Amino acid sequence: MRYLVLNRTPLTGRRFPDWLGADHEAVLLTDAAAVSSDPEVRSAQLAGYAHVEVMDDFHFNPLVENEALTLHQKWGFDRVIALSEFDILRAARLRELFAVPGQDVASATAFRDKLEMKRILERAGVPLAPYAPVAHLTDLLEFIDQQGYPIVVKPRSGGGSIDVAILHGQQDVESLLAAHRDLGTDDGAHLLAEKYIEHELFPVDGIIVAGETLLMWPSTHGHTTCLDFKEGGALQSSLLDPSDPLLEPIRNLTRQALVALPTPDTSMFHAEIFLDADRRLVFNEIASRMGGGRTEHILELSFGVKLPELYVKALSGNELPQIPALPVQISGWSLFPPRPGTVIDIPAECPVAGTTEYRRHAEPGTVLAAARMSVDKMGSVLATGETRSEVETVLGEALNWFEQSTVIRPEGEGSQ
Repeated sequence: MRYLVLNRTPLTGRRFPDWLGADHEAVLLTDAAAVSSDPEVRSAQLAGYAHVEVMDDFHFNPLVENEALTLHQKWGFDRVIALSEFDILRAARLRELFAVPGQDVASATAFRDKLEMKRILERAGVPLAPYAPVAHLTDLLEFIDQQGYPIVVKPRSGGGSIDVAILHGQQDVESLLAAHRDLGTDDGAHLLAEKYIEHELFPVDGIIVAGETLLMWPSTHGHTTCLDFKEGGALQSSLLDPSDPLLEPIRNLTRQALVALPTPDTSMFHAEIFLDADRRLVFNEIASRMGGGRTEHILELSFGVKLPELYVKALSGNELPQIPALPVQISGWSLFPPRPGTVIDIPAECPVAGTTEYRRHAEPGTVLAAARMSVDKMGSVLATGETRSEVETVLGEALNWFEQSTVIRPEGEGSQ
């Protein structure tokens, strides 16, 4: 069969032709930013494809879909593959246009549009925070009048915590109005309001193949949150211990959501569940893709499989490796957010015992801005251990080391 691969993430480590196998052809339509500028690396990244098209301005660009249609007229695709949150609906539209199997627009919309998602989950009895669509200021004020502050306002089809705001009072409302002038248009904004819940966040990642759940394991962000990260706080995640009393309740709630939604027979998934101040589980949302941050890497450390590779192999009917029922070790990641200014010094290696990998995502001389997404970072670490507690201790030590070892000259300060 012939596959169209839509890609916007760095291609190193994304060997789609190898994952599909020799019996299939892959045509790549990729963001230029995902391809290395180094000729040798670029050559290796693009090897094995029957054809490659590289495009600038990939994000939400309708010319990408137009190019996909042109390619289909020449190549005649049997399947469309997309791994990114922001290509899920795009791929679904193309499948329907090409009349090929896979996740359709109705399914993709249920996973991408948070309002549609929550309406489906609410009908199925899944516990949710109070919510309401926000198209205009009157919608927002009505919700605030009903629920009181604080509330969360987010794009209905967002991702990575982009443009998510917590409103504590009138000043925050006015800031939201300044940022979303579409609230004043006839068509209105595409926003969702939710009652804010003090919480610990539990992401749940896994994969379903031919209707069978092969992997489903929760993690915890502990005391960190995606929104704190945008304010300069580190974001971390660690897998739960097999003995954690919340493990099965979290997995059962995730199963309930997957059954309620039009989940594809073969799909990765990333759910988020809150544990509120009264220790009740409240479902937040779910996506039909893998979690962000360095989720892929901790799943590989703990279960020995690459989730994107597993997914592509499953779509193409290839033999899949055996996945252990329990993690062979507990693993976790921590992202160190950028601080506005110029990088003067940033360590090249991490000496903290228990870390399995450290990456710096900036170099001396790099000018940084504040984090816009929850996965923006200037450094990151992976850690392993026998328990969640052990892993979280290592992640905390790594954060302290990084903050003490990294020097950022704030904006507006001249060199000394």
